[in-house]
Amino acid sequence: MRDYEVTVILKPDLEDETRKEILGRVEGWLAQDSGDEAELKANHWGLKILAYPIKKYTEGYYVYYEVSLNPAGISEIERNITYVDEILRHLVVRKDD
Repeated sequence: MRDYEVTVILKPDLEDETRKEILGRVEGWLAQDSGDEAELKANHWGLKILAYPIKKYTEGYYVYYEVSLNPAGISEIERNITYVDEILRHLVVRKDD
């Protein structure tokens, strides 16, 4: 297991229930690979202005996670996140040891 930072940017015009449902799915994928939900730390940064427009949006709802994951499962998590239309961008970065 290695420590990772996962940042997800959602569309800004989502309703709260839709946002919670999508983030629940993302957290489920992260917890499934980490094996322990207690290790998943979520930090909701909220709406922020984007540096450049993404899919005609100038704002995005940011959520930052710190989690320990199995490196072999990263590609599956990224693939699952890519298929969610409400997610504008995501980034998975390994933290320094």
